[in-house]
Amino acid sequence: MSIATILVHADNGLAFETRLKTAVKLSREFNAHLIAVYVVAHYNVPVYVESSIGQEVIEAAREAMWERAAETEKTCSAIVQEAGMAVEWRAVEGEVVSILNEHGRYCDLLVLGQSDPTDPSDTSADVADHVVTECGTPCLIVPYIGPKDTLSDTILVAWNGSIESARAVRDALPLLKRATRVEVLLINPESNELNEGDIPGADVAAYLARHGVEIESHVIHNKQIAAGDVLLSHAADISADLLVTGAYGHNRLREKILGGVTRHLFEHMTIPVLMSH
Repeated sequence: MSIATILVHADNGLAFETRLKTAVKLSREFNAHLIAVYVVAHYNVPVYVESSIGQEVIEAAREAMWERAAETEKTCSAIVQEAGMAVEWRAVEGEVVSILNEHGRYCDLLVLGQSDPTDPSDTSADVADHVVTECGTPCLIVPYIGPKDTLSDTILVAWNGSIESARAVRDALPLLKRATRVEVLLINPESNELNEGDIPGADVAAYLARHGVEIESHVIHNKQIAAGDVLLSHAADISADLLVTGAYGHNRLREKILGGVTRHLFEHMTIPVLMSH
């Protein structure tokens, strides 16, 4: 298992440069091909509006959007070149989630951003939660406050024996193998749910050990505090710089319904989170 192609979502948000630097660092570490995808929104104008404002105004608005894309491309190229890397730039007109899903299916990892409600230029709102559960490719969500200096010092794996958490562990193997310390955390485990016998986490520990990943296993029993809070609190306690977890949710006519823990992480993450669905 390796990471050969990484896609990063490019936009005009304040957090883009931090997200890009994370993607560049990973691309250099794994000698991976880096793709930056910038989505220019469709500028759809109702006919009755078009007739009142004129075609010239509409074309000027479209040109302005493509000019912003060109500005971001220059920023992207400068950062990547400074790191001694190369990037494949793709500016595509369309709907952001659909475009990222389409291009992301031919990559090994997507680097997306956490939505920043204080940044009016941020286009990440609701992007990550849709792409994570629709694309089929593991996603690294970078908090808008930025990551730590490394992603492979201490990694925390949230484990509950589900299909989603199993996929997340397998998808994270390239990173887990490089980590200095890996801890698997089980929160309020039920033996009948995990199907792992008398020792919660034993089977996933054995699986990872066969891949050369030695882990520490930790169990927390606390039903008074929401699992998402427990997870983020423990990540802070062990100074984790990456969280690996399954993403839980499904689609209903493009309406996203996420599990409580997943939604909590999207809203409150302070470290990058690698999610698989």
